[in-house]
Amino acid sequence: MVDFVLVTEASGHTGSHIVEHLLQAGYHVRGTVEPRRVFALRIAYVEYRDRFEAVGIADLDHDDLTDAFRDVSAVILASLPPVRGQVMKMAKSIVESGSCGTKHVLEHARAANVKKVVHTGLFSNVLHPDDSWSPVVATEEDWNSQTADDCQKLGLHPWCLHTAARVIAERELWKFADANPDIDVTSILPGFPFGPYGRGQAIDEHRAGTFAWVSALLHGPPGRPMIPNAPPFSPNYVHVKDIARAHVAALRVGPLDPPRRKRVLLVAGYVQWPEVVKHLAETIPRIRERLPSLAWGPEKRPVTYAQFEARNAREILGIEEYRSWQEAMEDAVRDMVKVESRMPGL
Repeated sequence: MVDFVLVTEASGHTGSHIVEHLLQAGYHVRGTVEPRRVFALRIAYVEYRDRFEAVGIADLDHDDLTDAFRDVSAVILASLPPVRGQVMKMAKSIVESGSCGTKHVLEHARAANVKKVVHTGLFSNVLHPDDSWSPVVATEEDWNSQTADDCQKLGLHPWCLHTAARVIAERELWKFADANPDIDVTSILPGFPFGPYGRGQAIDEHRAGTFAWVSALLHGPPGRPMIPNAPPFSPNYVHVKDIARAHVAALRVGPLDPPRRKRVLLVAGYVQWPEVVKHLAETIPRIRERLPSLAWGPEKRPVTYAQFEARNAREILGIEEYRSWQEAMEDAVRDMVKVESRMPGL
């Protein structure tokens, strides 16, 4: 029975929501975080101080994780690096050390006799970014064909470096699972996560990841054109709280009979930026003048884009319904406006 869960990168957008959902569900949780963030993370969950611990890990790729794994029965590898900023560093780390810490964490999990592993991947693990605007349907049986060699290509879009990094990490995960059949492994492959900040999210990352797009909605000269919907970015979304819910559900699901890989796509739907701008202008009037202009007319972009068949979310995790893109975008925008009003110099 799982009762004590280790969550890596607990101060990230996704990780912080996973921690909160676990605590609300009654689990004991230990979260790894950069040493400078330990105190802030403890304060964020002070009401759960009898069931939550924060442990400082300077380098998840190489540090000794023995103490972090002490007494835990499951681990959630919740690191989902930002879309921008750390991508080049991350891609280089994958080529040099293998899967950006995934292998290192898994080896410590095995040494600690952990029997349940849940890994946060990405929707792009089943779809090459070049196919984002193609009339294809990707499933949990598909794989992005990118390799470590792709990380070395000059001129490669930073997002493509990111997607290569993520799929390499997941391949490492399944190598580990095949070599350790007594450990129950699930891989969650979410779409682009939108929604509010997490309670324990590092405040200096308030424009990281998909919040970079939210920031672009709110910042810039009046009358500017809207954010382009363009390759290699797929126009998909999932509310970050639904991602957290899926991770908690994965802890409760045992090995499948007959045995097969628990590889779970989590894509709630699709939305393009003109729809988002129009909706936000109507529902949050006070930000209307800050939004990009729709007067530039429709974008000359293909209307066809790749879609995802998230069968295992239903069949394995029992997830039938998702929060809407309207809720996800409103939550993200309202939180960013709130944070910036309280900390104007941020």
